[in-house]
Amino acid sequence: MLDDYRRARKRGIKEFQSDVQAGCYPYPPALDDILKGQGYQGEVPIGTTEIDLPLIAGTRTRGRQNSFSSGFMPLQEAGSEFASKWSDLIDSQRAEGIREPIVAYEYLQRFYVQEGNKRVSVLRYLGQPTIYAKVTRVVPMPSDSQAYRVYQEFMRFYSVAPIYGIVFDNEGDYLKLAALVGEDLDHPWTDEHVRDLRSLYGVFAQAFRNRHGENLGLSEGAAFLIFLKAYGFPAVERATPAEIDGYVARVWGEFVVARGGGHVTYLEDPSGGRPHLFPEVKNLYHDVVHPKPFSLAFVYERNPLTNGWTLLHEKGRVHLKARLGASVMTRAYPDCADDEAFDHAVDDALADGADLVVTISPTQMRSCLRGALAHPGRRFINCSVSLSHSAVRTFACRTYEAKFLLGALAAAMAENHRVGYVAETPVFGIVAEINAFAIGAQMVDPYATVYLKWFSAKDYDWKRELAETDVRIVSARDYVSPTDPTEPWGLYRIGDDGVAEHLAEPVWDWGRYYELIVQSIRNDTWEEEGLARRGEALNYWWGLSAGVIDVKLADAVPYGQRVLVEGIRQSLLTGRINPFAGELVSQEGAVLHESPERLSSKEIVQMSWLNSNVVGRLPEQHELSRDGLEKVEVSGVIPLDLEQLPHKGALS
Repeated sequence: MLDDYRRARKRGIKEFQSDVQAGCYPYPPALDDILKGQGYQGEVPIGTTEIDLPLIAGTRTRGRQNSFSSGFMPLQEAGSEFASKWSDLIDSQRAEGIREPIVAYEYLQRFYVQEGNKRVSVLRYLGQPTIYAKVTRVVPMPSDSQAYRVYQEFMRFYSVAPIYGIVFDNEGDYLKLAALVGEDLDHPWTDEHVRDLRSLYGVFAQAFRNRHGENLGLSEGAAFLIFLKAYGFPAVERATPAEIDGYVARVWGEFVVARGGGHVTYLEDPSGGRPHLFPEVKNLYHDVVHPKPFSLAFVYERNPLTNGWTLLHEKGRVHLKARLGASVMTRAYPDCADDEAFDHAVDDALADGADLVVTISPTQMRSCLRGALAHPGRRFINCSVSLSHSAVRTFACRTYEAKFLLGALAAAMAENHRVGYVAETPVFGIVAEINAFAIGAQMVDPYATVYLKWFSAKDYDWKRELAETDVRIVSARDYVSPTDPTEPWGLYRIGDDGVAEHLAEPVWDWGRYYELIVQSIRNDTWEEEGLARRGEALNYWWGLSAGVIDVKLADAVPYGQRVLVEGIRQSLLTGRINPFAGELVSQEGAVLHESPERLSSKEIVQMSWLNSNVVGRLPEQHELSRDGLEKVEVSGVIPLDLEQLPHKGALS
């Protein structure tokens, strides 16, 4: 119908004028023009396949470019032969559909039409999502660009899962997609998996566009990965469009946080820096109006009887109950490492009226996020730093402050200027703890050297290596192992007889931490912080000043060293000193910071360099144990080759 043509032409003229005003080329670009200055390796026939209409970027040759706007809307006069053929084609489409595939060339996942421009125009006007095309791939010239590396990965993906339309901007994303679907890029996927993924992505993309996701500044591909990580492919692969739309609505906050790489706001003061007026009156009001005890559910990945980190938090839970009495109810759910156990614990806790679900390990974040999305409006919190999510808030201690004090004490106790430090795993925050320890040691003894080892590294004996270096003062695991309470821990000294003498340890007061969290929810600070920082991931990152972490010295520490540690501690509390303010020098000799102001929270948490007096390095992927790899995969500061992982994990 000519009426359709006139309406389509009106859209085309509007697009044309808009492009001209913006200084953009107003016609579909020609692939031949694009290739003139770049060249290509060759052409590979792909065959006939279904492609997304939004991926059609232009024409193969110049030809009749000026007949279409950049969006393939017609431009010629309504009385032209072109207009008549276009009108006949739309009538045919409505009567029986367009069955003849177009002929197109694919270059870097964009399509350029050689035959069928009017068919593309008609179907775009009608809002059709896809079109069948006889495709030939134009292979680009090799380069070291990000775009070429991503395209190489796409070609691997297409060879095992022939799907066009899932476009990523970052290298490694197709590997992540494959892992999330339970596949890889080396073996052909089942037809069922290919069909289900193609269908799921199409429905997801439509829901994303319907909500104007293009305005987020986040690509559809990046949003799709977040969607799959949140819900899991098995849970959504056969969902209806209405269900997918509901899932997209729930996860939208994660898209908002993820744009621009995911911004984390670190709240370093329990009040958020905004004290409430008359807190006693306000708390009294809540106690009167809401007499129901505040309920917390602690969902543990491991068991406090066998895991020291879990035991610390379990003691915090018991301490919280002792401090707040009948005003709180708590319940622990140990051994929830797998999805089924975790989901069962969360469902049980929320059915029992839990006001807050607490998880204590970064490796629980994926499960925690899934639970938060399944129960919108309920509160979830995870003990980690620098994991950016909207539905789950995170919390951690500025443990580097305690390590700074322990480093100073270690140097004061080391007669030969040598100190050992055994770190757990190279994840967010751990490198800052190493450096704070080393800087504290260097401040007391400019000749102090810190020998760095790793618990998570496999197949090596760090105790033997430290002994061979004549290291007598060692900072090892920060807490007692429930399964081996005789193992030296904290900061200790090895005597001539080989016996370890305990000197000091960091102390976490998780009971106080949880009490402050409960208080923030009861006095509405939690809600106000969320409203004031929409679109940001919130991390409670409290330290010495909040009373949630400190150091404890053993009786074996001499009086002088006690005075030294307390003096530095008071300077930390008053802000007169900070390990990450002033000149900071790396192992390479580079001066990384000279300002009297402290490094930003992000710079501290994501630190990956080592201080000049550290002997050692961050472990590489092949050196890590399976448990270490699982932690690094979620929140690591070292790069990982996903294809070399021995398991399919959370995929950070």
